[in-house]
Amino acid sequence: MSESPRARRVLVVDDDEQLRYVLLETMTDDGYEVEAASNGREALAIMRRWSPDLIVLDLMMPVMDGEAFRREQLRLGLADRAPLIVLSAAREMRGLAERVGATAAVAKPFDLDDLLDTVSRLAPAP
Repeated sequence: MSESPRARRVLVVDDDEQLRYVLLETMTDDGYEVEAASNGREALAIMRRWSPDLIVLDLMMPVMDGEAFRREQLRLGLADRAPLIVLSAAREMRGLAERVGATAAVAKPFDLDDLLDTVSRLAPAP
């Protein structure tokens, strides 16, 4: 008898507590295994014990912003092949997304269904 495939893992990194909660609950309901962090430093600590298949990253956060997180994540070789979706309200979001090597960029505020479609496209649930 074969094992069922493991749930795809998504790391959500955003300083907005309500948004983290909504994404965690919604993605969990959709069959993903989700971890959440409020800044880049917390995200790196999570990634030292847990490897995501996809990262959803806010670029503007206190403590360690998305750009600093990404540099350190890649320097440490933590899930460096995981697709990256960046979230930002910054006007120069596309340039920032390109600079951090994002696979996709979603402007804040965003439609939840659009974000979930992007997540599903980049990390299909089993």
